[in-house]
Amino acid sequence: MSDDQLVETTTISVETPPVPVTPDPNQRGDAASKAILLRLLDELSANESGVLLNEDPECLHDYRIAIRRTRSALGQIKGVFPDRAVQRFAPRFAWLGQITSPPRDFDVYLLGFDHLKSELAEPFRDSIEPLRHYLQNHCNRAHRDLNRQISTARYRKLLSDWRKFLLTPCPKKPVAPHALSPIKSIADARIWKLFRRAIKQGSAINKETPAENIHELRKTCKKLRYLLEFFRQHYPVKDIEKPIKQLKRLQNYLGDFQDVHARIDMLRGISEEMRKDNSVHTDALLALGGLLATLDDRQTHLRKRFDKHFAPFASTRNRERFRALFKPLADDVVLVPKGTQPSNIMNDGPAV
Repeated sequence: MSDDQLVETTTISVETPPVPVTPDPNQRGDAASKAILLRLLDELSANESGVLLNEDPECLHDYRIAIRRTRSALGQIKGVFPDRAVQRFAPRFAWLGQITSPPRDFDVYLLGFDHLKSELAEPFRDSIEPLRHYLQNHCNRAHRDLNRQISTARYRKLLSDWRKFLLTPCPKKPVAPHALSPIKSIADARIWKLFRRAIKQGSAINKETPAENIHELRKTCKKLRYLLEFFRQHYPVKDIEKPIKQLKRLQNYLGDFQDVHARIDMLRGISEEMRKDNSVHTDALLALGGLLATLDDRQTHLRKRFDKHFAPFASTRNRERFRALFKPLADDVVLVPKGTQPSNIMNDGPAV
């Protein structure tokens, strides 16, 4: 049976080994990473039935978070698994992220529709209702396609192969360069690397910078946030809370900017469909034009406020916090157990 053939959706039941209550900063990198990824797989599996039923949009939201975190862990916790393993699974989780994106996007648009409607002038609010109909139709199609995809052998095999890999005991003599490195030294190096990248990206943004650059900063901050969440238990609570809080504030702003940008792109595409539909009245098209103008104004306003939101994150005080918590003893070396060779994990390597 090929991966694309439909199969009955079943639950893969495999006992997950217990995760230590107190994290060990000296735990080998591959074992600690597998523990993180197993928890994420359990979260993904727990929301699968809710995604299929499509009764609560939060199920798909939580499902996608587990996918994004899995992809981030594979891409950012460097050198703990053999390259062939990363190359085997990273594209498959990228596929899963791709097929879950459209239904979630339309869920969000529909959930926020009444708010968008309220931003229009009173005479246009009723006229915009045909847009809701178009969004609902797109949403229904996207969910049907997603349900078909996660009922395929391709999807079931991904989850089965992934769980089998994660439950396989770590080798005594691994080939991955940082499989034996203490997990906290790996976390320090990667968090420090991503923080510096975020500072560099944000500092280069000015009023002429394309919106895509802001989106790249947003992606970097999201990766940084995931790493902080994965490893926060390795740091004193009173010390780790402030850097996370500062990052969250910047992420809220970047998320608002990206949401407006994405909605504008989506509405422009929908407007072309509506213009070709003879059943859509002129009032609806005028209302849609007014909505696009409102969102354009909102995007302009947010863009002007970038410096205000980025400055606290890039402040000397916040840099000192990150430096004190995460800067490795040497930027290019991760501490490894006695008898092994140190090597560089600060470089990003190939994208996954």
